[in-house]
Amino acid sequence: MAGEPAADRQALVEVINLGLLWHCLCAITRLEVPERLAAGPLPVPELAIAVGADQDALWRVLRLVADHHIVTFEEDRVALTNRGRLLCQDHPSSLSAAFATVGTADVAHGLTDTLRTGRAAAPKLLGMSYWDYLAAHPDQQALFDQAMQQRAGALSLACVPVLDWPASATIADIAGGIGTLLAAVLQAAPGTHGILVDQPQVLERARPFLERQGVADRCALSPGDLFAPPPRADLYLLASVLHDWDDTHAARILAALGRSATRDSRLRIFEMLLPADATPHRAKMSDVLMLLMFDGARERTLGHYRALLEDTGWQLEQVVASPGPMSVIQANRSATR
Repeated sequence: MAGEPAADRQALVEVINLGLLWHCLCAITRLEVPERLAAGPLPVPELAIAVGADQDALWRVLRLVADHHIVTFEEDRVALTNRGRLLCQDHPSSLSAAFATVGTADVAHGLTDTLRTGRAAAPKLLGMSYWDYLAAHPDQQALFDQAMQQRAGALSLACVPVLDWPASATIADIAGGIGTLLAAVLQAAPGTHGILVDQPQVLERARPFLERQGVADRCALSPGDLFAPPPRADLYLLASVLHDWDDTHAARILAALGRSATRDSRLRIFEMLLPADATPHRAKMSDVLMLLMFDGARERTLGHYRALLEDTGWQLEQVVASPGPMSVIQANRSATR
């Protein structure tokens, strides 16, 4: 059935408009405009001075984002809406780091070259791999850690209540950032102990977070490399890790875990699963993001994960869906290995 040409055209124009809006939100978040407005409305000239912006340019951008309920104008002052408060760092459901981190918004315009070459856009546009870029820019590493914390809050944490956790066990979260997921698991299973494995510069920020969550006394910090065997544990967690890597590196990560695992160890992989058919799914959006950011990175189908697990001595046990787009794949050590 043919669509209405005018409606189809308007739908595509709206995509253009939303793309511009996305960049506006990134810009005002990076300038900390929402943070300045969190305490109350300000005149635009005063706000411009506070954030180091051109007054006219700032006013014109704020006028646009006001149409999308991020700010509102009250006589000669601009105020933050409830939606706009989600761009503040201290909001419990904050998305500030997702908009402030150098990432998708900065490299998406490289997608044309990515389509031609199949190579990620980020290394070319940043002059180095994304991981090397973060290591060279501590401020961006901190923002990335916040973005991962916010992502975990929106995706991985929704899985915790629907999973059965052991009454007593050692649970290791591999590349677990500052411990957002692991803290939630330790709170849900008070008889367990945790090991948080990540790079030293990330773990520096983990201890204060774990203390605030009340689980620091049950969690050891272990500097580690994804491709080296981690400390021995009863249960390993890999949350939004494997999609950052091509199949060869993903297999190396799984094999490294296998070298530490016992026959009784379990593995839980938190990832979005691509549908095997044409069903719409958020994983398709994330898959293109992976295409842009890291060479060979991708979202995968369940069949793809099953093959990776079997090739590295793991056996898929079950898949648990969460209320959101994330699924949890549980595996054990294959009896044949």
